Amino acid sequence: MVRVKVNYLGVLPPIVGKSDEYVEIDEPSTLRELLRVLGLRYGERFSGSLEHADGSLVWSDVAIVIDEVPIHDVEYQLAGKKEVHIALIPQIVGG
Repeated sequence: MVRVKVNYLGVLPPIVGKSDEYVEIDEPSTLRELLRVLGLRYGERFSGSLEHADGSLVWSDVAIVIDEVPIHDVEYQLAGKKEVHIALIPQIVGG
């Protein structure tokens, strides 16, 4: 098991009802699998803020940082560590 600390930023805290949480997922797991678990937990509003309808990430609209490194690959492996820290940062747009 990998223990993942997820920080929710931008529009996500009101959607999930918290600013961070710990999630445990089986090894080996990928970023895509973690996002799928979170999507099942928090529903379409959460998933829609991070993914297109086809399941591809909205990279132009969201930054994902894992252990202080920006990640651009949903197949990134969340294995080999006891704990991983992830920040999900949707872009804020408006005028």
